[in-house]
Amino acid sequence: MTVAAFILIKIIGGDNRAILEKFKAMPEVVESYILFGAWDLIIHAEFTDNDAMSNFVVDKIKTVEGVGETQTNICASR
Repeated sequence: MTVAAFILIKIIGGDNRAILEKFKAMPEVVESYILFGAWDLIIHAEFTDNDAMSNFVVDKIKTVEGVGETQTNICASR
């Protein structure tokens, strides 16, 4: 069983489109979009387990220049 999550991202002083393209290139990312509102981007990603999800958020998302706050929403069911 995979772990699915929707991750909201706030961009600080970065280029939303360029950052979105970085995320689109990551194999965990199923889909991603630029948003209007309190959050700038949303990513739908899938992982083999919770550890893989945690590593993705901490080691991949939060290390991208321009990424500020994130909120990870783990899916309870499909």
